[in-house]
Amino acid sequence: MTRALLPFIAAVLILGSSCRIGYTSGKEMLEADWFDPINTLTVWVLADIQPTKKSHKEAWEEAVSDVNENVPGIDFAIVAGDIVNDTEEETFDWYVNTRNGSYVEEWYEIIGNHDLKTDRGKLFKEKLRKETDYAILKGNILFIFMSDSERGKSTVISDETFEWWKDLVVNNQDKIIVVVTHAPLKGSGISFSAWKGRNIVGSRRFRQVLKDYRVDLWFSGHLHIPHGILSTTAKKEHLGGTVFIHVSSIRPEAAGMKESESRVMTFVCGSDKVLVRVRNHERHQYMTNLDEVFTLSKPYECKDVNPVAGPLTPGKTARAATPETTP
Repeated sequence: MTRALLPFIAAVLILGSSCRIGYTSGKEMLEADWFDPINTLTVWVLADIQPTKKSHKEAWEEAVSDVNENVPGIDFAIVAGDIVNDTEEETFDWYVNTRNGSYVEEWYEIIGNHDLKTDRGKLFKEKLRKETDYAILKGNILFIFMSDSERGKSTVISDETFEWWKDLVVNNQDKIIVVVTHAPLKGSGISFSAWKGRNIVGSRRFRQVLKDYRVDLWFSGHLHIPHGILSTTAKKEHLGGTVFIHVSSIRPEAAGMKESESRVMTFVCGSDKVLVRVRNHERHQYMTNLDEVFTLSKPYECKDVNPVAGPLTPGKTARAATPETTP
């Protein structure tokens, strides 16, 4: 993600808080008959911490403090890439130390373009996890994580990883499927995702699969834009009804005009609804006017289900990344 945010800020000023596809107020959501606050799976989804100055580091530390003090019940956290701005050991250690101060014990990170910047992901693998593409199963929800595999502004996903993802999607249609990448899919409808350098290279191959096989939710970061502007969530019926969800940056932008934000999503046992909320860590509050409820392909089953059909990580023999030249 570049530092140029003037187009984004202009969009914020012009569009303000837009209509959203799954809108409902936080109050009516939390009081709905189907919402059970006990039997839930709650996930903190964040992206783009990448500090370049002291205030950016303070924003990450404040986000962890906010969750610790004000957001109980999170089961695990997802970080959609760009943990650091420059691949320095000191910055990775600072991230890990801050993260480990959270009460949240499970963390699932992927590599963004900045995490590859100078060492091609070496420190990420040493400090966080060896697997850069992997999947996990929670009840009947299959989470699929795909990292950037090449340096550059766009997200490059190798052919091998694409085929692994495709097999998981095709063979696990009995499950709710959630995908996490750093950049959004071109054609997702997310604001600015059609711009060069802002999407997944070779997006067309993913779109072709989505036309025939359901992915429920697709989270991505990279754009750093505030959640309140037009089209930071988008449902594409011609892509199997997938809901694409942008995750804004933890670090504040544009002299504080873009505040530190993340998302919190909650699945409810026995329900086919998922609540997706925006957390403002500077204000220590949910932005309830941005609450959204989406209908999933099937209800969430909080008990153990059949195992995943297919490997949870790609094969060990990796091929060179040869994505399409046109996103």
